[in-house]
Amino acid sequence: MTDEVRRYLERADQAIIVAHDLMEQGHIPDAASKVYYAMFYAAKALLTAEGIDVSKHSAVESAIGYYFAKPGRIDAKYHKMLMNARKIREIADYDIDEEIVEPVASLKIEEGREFIGAIKLFLAANYGG
Repeated sequence: MTDEVRRYLERADQAIIVAHDLMEQGHIPDAASKVYYAMFYAAKALLTAEGIDVSKHSAVESAIGYYFAKPGRIDAKYHKMLMNARKIREIADYDIDEEIVEPVASLKIEEGREFIGAIKLFLAANYGG
């Protein structure tokens, strides 16, 4: 595993901790948004390990689907989790009429942890740990 991949994973781990802290402090929309970024960094780690260089959020999402979920290299549920987390982040960050509530943020944090864990397992199995 390269240093760049490790740095993305470190950012993912840090972001999920921050998401939890934000939720505990009552900043529910910010927590939901931060969960997405934790998943985004883990996805970037996976793509970087494969030599796939994309930066736009939509491109990262598409690449995870195309290179990993569709051929069955990772469970397709992780691609769905990433897509859903992005939608929640967009609501949290941009939609002033819709509110993200605590149960949604808690679920997203758990999904974020599961997503990061699955990416780490895949990377360890395929690129050493």
